[in-house]
Amino acid sequence: MKRVDEEPTPEAIEDGLTQDPLHRKREIEDFLKMLIAVEPPYTFVIDAPWGSGKTFFVKQVARVLQMANPTLDPDLETLNATLGETATELPATPCLPIYFNAWEDDHFDNPILPILASIANAADEQSVKGGKDFGKGVISVIETAASIIGYGVDINGIIESFSGTDFLEQYKAEKELRSKIGELIKNHLPKIAKRAIIFIDELDRCRPEFAIKVLEQTKTLFQQENIVVVYSTDITQLAHSLQGVYGSSFEGRKYLERFYDKRLELNPIKPAEYLLYKGVNTMDGYTFMDITIDLLSYKQASLRACNRLAEPIANLLDYISKHNEYFGDTKLQCFQYNCLLPVLNILAYYEPLAWHEVKTGTNYFAVYELASHSGLFVELLDEAIEKTWGTRKGELPYHQETECRRSRFIEDVCAAIYSASNTDPRIRELCGIDLDISPHCKKLFQRLAPPSAGE
Repeated sequence: MKRVDEEPTPEAIEDGLTQDPLHRKREIEDFLKMLIAVEPPYTFVIDAPWGSGKTFFVKQVARVLQMANPTLDPDLETLNATLGETATELPATPCLPIYFNAWEDDHFDNPILPILASIANAADEQSVKGGKDFGKGVISVIETAASIIGYGVDINGIIESFSGTDFLEQYKAEKELRSKIGELIKNHLPKIAKRAIIFIDELDRCRPEFAIKVLEQTKTLFQQENIVVVYSTDITQLAHSLQGVYGSSFEGRKYLERFYDKRLELNPIKPAEYLLYKGVNTMDGYTFMDITIDLLSYKQASLRACNRLAEPIANLLDYISKHNEYFGDTKLQCFQYNCLLPVLNILAYYEPLAWHEVKTGTNYFAVYELASHSGLFVELLDEAIEKTWGTRKGELPYHQETECRRSRFIEDVCAAIYSASNTDPRIRELCGIDLDISPHCKKLFQRLAPPSAGE
């Protein structure tokens, strides 16, 4: 079974650049122009909610910088085909992209050695053509750091396999290390790049104490005139994490502002277009799909959410589309399939506790609360109410104001599907609407997945 999250593999990064499923080509181009236009030392923060594709974004930018640098992994043909005019500007300011995933190394007490190891990996002698001195220079810096903190000089072991040891606890002499890093950047970087771009990713997923150390170390150690630092994080989440450690009165956002010069927000993704890229037929015109897209847009669905919902949506859509009896002659027929099922599918993902109450027949309030954010759902709901209760609106409970009547109708439909009692009075209120409450239907709505063959 494959993971549903889109992993930022080299192949996926390449596909993302050429196919642009998130429509971020313009954002990538604009950011690349900023990276070569600013005067280092300079620090950016890429700010977006968790699961919004920040890692893909920074890795795409890093890949473009690699392709534009003749001493790294040049591919100007692909670059020109992908970015056009922007591609012609990049080789004039060749950059060395360095990627560091802070979350993967937050078991350390101090981040300096794993950051330096990331620099060593970026300057690996096999990938840097004619610039081997830089790679050797990085190793020399790591040796200095290791000797300062008393860990020894088994540098290959440090780079290849970090362990949970406490060797960084003895680290004291930062001035000497800063001097070494400064010499490295000044003497060796110009041979392979005009500037280094250090991407520090996943800060919002780190232990707060480690995240602060990353910020403080990079601010202290990488203030050279040809280094740009790019943090990739959810500022709001990181600020909340800091408040959890230092107290609710701690002004996390204001504290974080001291570490960057410019904050950039990624545009939200467009669920319909991304799901289409993932193989979901969002253009079929079915009410099921239209309501699904309405609700994903309302939820500002992240890249991660769309990846996880793509298969369930596709399976339900395929099942319903192969059973014409679930559509009938009008959009109103089989209301629960056309309108209610997509709402429940989204509810189950975003609000699992509320979904549990629904499927156990405990509480149905959350269903209409979510569904009301789809204009199409509300339109069809009003038509269904008029068809069912139109001549009896003066009777209880139908004379209530519009929102209460809508909520009551959805409660009745949910009761018809999920209630364990066939004598539930809410079910009797639904005469006049075409509802399927067969055992087959109830299994589908309990699982939110098509029944297996033979069921």
